[in-house]
Amino acid sequence: MSYAFTARAALFTLAAAFTLSAPAQAAVSADCTESSITLPPGALYPNGIARAADGTLYVGLITSGNVLRKRPGQAWETFFPGADTVFASNALRLDERRGLLWGNSPDFLSGGKTRANRIYALNVADGTLNRSLALPAGEMGNDIVLGADGTVYVTETRGGGILRLRPGETAFSTLYRDPQLAAPSGLGAAGIVLLDHRLMAVANFGTGKLYTLSYNDPKPQLTEMQLPRLIENPDGMGLAPDGALIVLENGIQSGQGRILRIPSPKAAGTHRIEVLREGMESPVNLTITPQGCAFVSESRIRHRLLPGHETEVPDSFRLYQLPLPLTAAQ
Repeated sequence: MSYAFTARAALFTLAAAFTLSAPAQAAVSADCTESSITLPPGALYPNGIARAADGTLYVGLITSGNVLRKRPGQAWETFFPGADTVFASNALRLDERRGLLWGNSPDFLSGGKTRANRIYALNVADGTLNRSLALPAGEMGNDIVLGADGTVYVTETRGGGILRLRPGETAFSTLYRDPQLAAPSGLGAAGIVLLDHRLMAVANFGTGKLYTLSYNDPKPQLTEMQLPRLIENPDGMGLAPDGALIVLENGIQSGQGRILRIPSPKAAGTHRIEVLREGMESPVNLTITPQGCAFVSESRIRHRLLPGHETEVPDSFRLYQLPLPLTAAQ
C-alpha cells in the first residue's frame, strides 16, 4: 500500500543484491545506472515519486504533505510546502500534458485530528494547489494511475474499490468494488497500473494477491493472477517498457522489502516472479521512465508505529535508481 500504514517492515540493513533471472538479462537499459539518492536533512519518510521527461524528480513526504523537487544538476528544493488539506503526499503521478501533479493525502498518524482523506493536484508551473477533492466518509485512497486522456484512477483501500475522475468531473465516482479487493486488516486495494486501454492490474496489500480488471468494459471483470506464491504486502506497481509488471513487496512480517518483476502480466496461466532487488526497508512507491529506469522510494517509517520508538528517526532517507531488465515486447 502506498502510505504510512504500509511501512511496518522491520528495519533492515540494506543488502542491495541486484539479482536478475537468466531470461531477463538479455537487454538492460544502458542509460540508467544502479545507484541511490540521499534526500536532504529534514526530508523524512518519502513516498510519492514522479519524474518529468527532462529528468526533474518530484518526491512527496508521508507525514508533512511536502513535495520536493530536484531539477537535473541542481539541489533539492521545496516545490510545495503542504497545506491544511494536503497533509501527506503519497502516490505522486505527473500529467505533463496538462501540467498537473496528482497526489494522495490520506489521514493517518493524525495525533487525534480527524481530517478528510483527499486526492489533490498541483500546478506544475508554479507549485500551487489546483484542486483538493475530499473522498466520501469511510473511504481512503491509496495509489493513483493516470489515463492518457487525463482520467484519474485511485485504489480505495478500505472498501476494496477503484475510484475514477474523468476530465471535467468535480468528484470521484466508484468504477468498481469487490470484496476480493478488500482485506481483514482494512488495507486492501493498493498498487494500480494500466496494462493497456482495456486491462488494469491491481494489488491487494493485505491478502498478497494480484488481479487484472477489465476496467473499460460495461461490466468490469476481476480476474486473479495465478502466482507461485503470495506476495508479502504488494505495494506500489509500475509497467516496464517491455510490458512486464514491476511490483514492490513491502514485507511487513519478514522485514524483507523487494522489487519484483512479473513478465507478461496479461498472459494466462501461472506467472513467474523474478526478484530484482531485496533487503530493502519498506519500498512503497516507484516511477519508471520510458527507457526502463526505475526510481523507488523507501519509507523507513516503522518506528513511528511502535510504542516507545517514536523518536528513533532514521538518520537518512533515500531513493533508489535501477535499470530494469528489458526483453522483447511481451
